[in-house]
This record gives sequence, structure tokens and C-alpha cells, in this order.
Amino acid sequence: MSNSRLTLTPISPHVWILPRHPDKNRVQATIGMVITGSQTIIIDAGNSLQLARQIQAALMAMDAPRISHVIYTHHHWDHTFGACVYGVPAIAHRLSHQFLTEMRQQNVGETHLRTKVERNPKLILDWTAEDWAAFEIVLPEIIYEGQEQFQFDGVTLELQHVGGVHAADSTVIKVVEDGVMFLGDCYYPAPRYENPTDQMLDMAMLENLLDENYDHYIDGHNAPMQTRHVRRILRSQALLARLNESRS
Repeated sequence: MSNSRLTLTPISPHVWILPRHPDKNRVQATIGMVITGSQTIIIDAGNSLQLARQIQAALMAMDAPRISHVIYTHHHWDHTFGACVYGVPAIAHRLSHQFLTEMRQQNVGETHLRTKVERNPKLILDWTAEDWAAFEIVLPEIIYEGQEQFQFDGVTLELQHVGGVHAADSTVIKVVEDGVMFLGDCYYPAPRYENPTDQMLDMAMLENLLDENYDHYIDGHNAPMQTRHVRRILRSQALLARLNESRS
């Protein structure tokens, strides 16, 4: 389903996504939508107010139920800065609340992103002066610790804190009945790496997250993967590691 700008992609009976932008300069992460009988839960809020408004319009065009909650996979700006548009409670790990509180206190926003553009002139950001006037970092109202399940009209969302070098607050979100797992950026390298290579990815974490009950793995900045794709990546990385060992 789509509006004039956005195309939402169905993954499973309850799960849709807005795929990451094909232009890497846009730093637009994948956004998930879990659509139940009476509500829509957004997984990651988007990188801007403009994008969040477009998501609202796309959901309205497909007659999706009202948005009731936003869940953050982690606190980074491209996953959270659109949240103020939705006007609903956010769910996240305790560390996400801590980091976002610090960002709010430091007025992280326009200056932060302008600095990123100055460091990388290719970076494209969709913000207007009006957007910045309306912008607010939305702190999570519902906070969990190690692992917790939430029920939405019989659809179970299981949140699991996994941390990692990319973000200490990284959360994996499992849509249990649909066999879909949202990884966020949990197995990515530290965000200072502009163009991470496969060797920098945390393959041990990815392997540990593989679960026979899940066949769709959705991370923040790649195409959705099925189990066979993940296993293929892990095999290729294991082979590469053995080759490197034999050469040393």
C-alpha cells in the first residue's frame, strides 16, 4: 500500500515495513508497523517529522487502525527524532530513557545534525525551520529492563535487551506469532564508522539471535533477511575468518 510518496511493504500477517532509503546519504532506517485489530504499533519513529507525517498518511491511506505506541530499538536520532509527530507513548529500554534524557538536556538536535552534514556534505536531511520549531525528543513512558512481553490484541511483542558496540541500549523486538524479528542496528559497529564492512559486524551476536521460530530478520539499514540469508552470511564470514587465519 502507498500514498504519493511512500510504499509500505507487507512482511507477515501483522507486520509491514517502510524499507530503508536506497540512497545511503539519507540515513533513513527501516521502520516497522505492527497492525492489529484495533491499533498500529510503530517500531522506530523515523529520522524526521516530515517522514513521520508521511508514514501517518500512508497508514491512513490503507485504513490501518490508529497508532497507539512507538517502540525504540535504540536511541540514535535516525530511529527516534520523528516520534513527536505521533503523540503516543513510547516504549524502550531503561538505557534508552537515560540516553534520550541526556540528549534532551544537551539540546541535541539541529546543531547536532548540522555538524553531521558539515562532516559529510553528501548527507541529505529533510528538515525545515518549522520542523525544528515543533521538534521535541520524546522520552519513553513505558520502560523495560532485560526482557519483557507486551500484548496488543493478541499479538505478542517480545522486547529483549542485547546491547552491543553500536548502542548500549539496543533492543531486539520479536513479533512472536508472525515469526518476525526486528534487529535495529544491534550487530552493527560503533556509529563512528560511516561505511561499515562485513568484518566489522558482530557476527557472534547475529548468530546468537538466530531462532528456529523466526524466519524474517529486519535490521535498520539493509534489506529484510530470511533465515537462509542470515545463515549464508554467517557461513561466508566463518570461511573468510578461516582463510585469514591460514594466511597469518
